Amino acid sequence: MNYGKALTDLAIAPVKVGLAVADAGLSMANGALGLAQKTIGEANTATRNGSASFAHMLGLDEAVERANRLARLMDDDAPLGRALAPNGPLDRLLRPGGLVDQLTTEGGLLDRLTAENGAVARAVAPGGLVDQVMAEGGLVDRMTTDDGALSRVIAPGGLADQLLANDGLVERVLREDGVADRLLAEDGLLDTLTDPDGPLLKLADVADTLNRLAPGLEALAPTIDALHDAVVTLSQVVNPLSNIADRIPLPGRRPRARTSSRTVTSQRVIDVEE
Repeated sequence: MNYGKALTDLAIAPVKVGLAVADAGLSMANGALGLAQKTIGEANTATRNGSASFAHMLGLDEAVERANRLARLMDDDAPLGRALAPNGPLDRLLRPGGLVDQLTTEGGLLDRLTAENGAVARAVAPGGLVDQVMAEGGLVDRMTTDDGALSRVIAPGGLADQLLANDGLVERVLREDGVADRLLAEDGLLDTLTDPDGPLLKLADVADTLNRLAPGLEALAPTIDALHDAVVTLSQVVNPLSNIADRIPLPGRRPRARTSSRTVTSQRVIDVEE
């Protein structure tokens, strides 16, 4: 008989018993946990069904559906969610110093528009722009009459039909190889105009040159006026001298025939009292 093995088995027997008990406890706990999860799932299903039934009883099905739809719209990948996200469009509009602050700040655009003598006040004042536009015989009346501008535009065969018709202006502009394509094409008209060596920049250079010459031309204006006065004075002096020179008899030059002056008799009409 092997006493060493017997003593070893006797020593580890309590350990084996403890492990077996622990294994049984873990199995029981696992079973209880599964049962609890199943119970909770059924309870959640019952709760949802109960909530839906309760909402149906109160007639709130449509409101609940709208709330769910709003929640879906506010997801991170939805348009409303992106607008409301941090650093999104709405956040940039409403942040301190943003566009809304600039519009509503003291002395800003909104203050200037709604001031006592601002644009809005002048527009809605009696006899202002709104009254003139909406008055009888005003712009709106003239545009909306039977033979007004708006009626002529939307009438069959009118401007709208001509613009939107097949092979009309809009189609010719927007079709492939149309005006828009040729304007926006590479090396097209817009590229040529906006080229660094294009005519627009050259025209701007010419305008700059003219602007630089303007002060010099303004400075020359008094000199030009003085030269004009000098020319007038010299002409006044030279004309009498030329007349004197013509009267001096020189050999080989025939004297100019003096034109005889013709006497013009004036007819006087005398009213004789009868």
